[in-house]
Amino acid sequence: MEVHYSGILRPSACGEGNVFSHIWLPETTPRAIIQIAHGMQEHAGRYNRLACRLAECGWAVLANDHIGHGRSSMGHIGTFSLKKGGFTYLLSDMHSLFSKARQDFPGVPCALLGHSMGSIAAGLYAAWYGDEDLLLLMGTPAPNALAGVGSLLAGLIAWKRGPTAQSSFISRLADANTGAGASRDPLIRNAWLTRDEEEIRRAIADPFFGKPFSASAYRELFRALRAFGSRTWASEVKDEPILLVAGEADPCGRYGAGPKTYYDRLCKSGHTDVTLKLYEGARHELLHELNHEEVESLLIEFLSDKFAGLPKIARRQ
Repeated sequence: MEVHYSGILRPSACGEGNVFSHIWLPETTPRAIIQIAHGMQEHAGRYNRLACRLAECGWAVLANDHIGHGRSSMGHIGTFSLKKGGFTYLLSDMHSLFSKARQDFPGVPCALLGHSMGSIAAGLYAAWYGDEDLLLLMGTPAPNALAGVGSLLAGLIAWKRGPTAQSSFISRLADANTGAGASRDPLIRNAWLTRDEEEIRRAIADPFFGKPFSASAYRELFRALRAFGSRTWASEVKDEPILLVAGEADPCGRYGAGPKTYYDRLCKSGHTDVTLKLYEGARHELLHELNHEEVESLLIEFLSDKFAGLPKIARRQ
């Protein structure tokens, strides 16, 4: 099946410019909508391979370049917004993208898939908006007890030096959660992402990949991680099919312990359809790993099965 790709600019909720949205459509009228939320310091174009496979299944796939990322830099790449609450604007942009998709394709179910920072966004979206029918979380960072302290420190630096100011100290603090080494060799520094060196080389060559975060961006990210990692998060998410996928060699998820924590919390809070899949030897970016085809097939199988079990008319319009 041929896939039709387009990109559109839409006003961002932050009011500082336009957010760039990627759209992949099948030849036929879409039977479902899937929104992808990308990770930090990257962009949604890196999900083209997966998006094409999903569109070939007859689903519409949409993804924002989050504010401060990719083609949604708004003049301050690496910073969510020049105002406080940047992560809230990011979630608002995701909500408006779903709203547009529902207007274009009314009556079809919606799935939300988030990777890494995008899984934090997807998890908070599910707790705050809850208008998705399926939730998929990939490469999810583990809860971090120091997120509150990190947010406070980053906030103080942003207050003193401005929202776009960078801090090597805060960057090192964040890197400690990913396992990124101190080597100047980018292949070594990014080895925690995937075992596939060719994928690392492609990422390094990508002009939108790896742009440093500002202190204010870290403030917003740490706040979001704290909210997502709270013990009350799971009870705020409705009972819907949820899939958590991660690599057992991913330091960001503490080698599977983080995703398992979220899985346990969801089960204990009364969720009835939660699946956890950990891949032995796989690192952080499962969609760029040596076994990416296996991972993509798992996602398609999950979506196909759960979409089939949903009512013909989406539960929320």
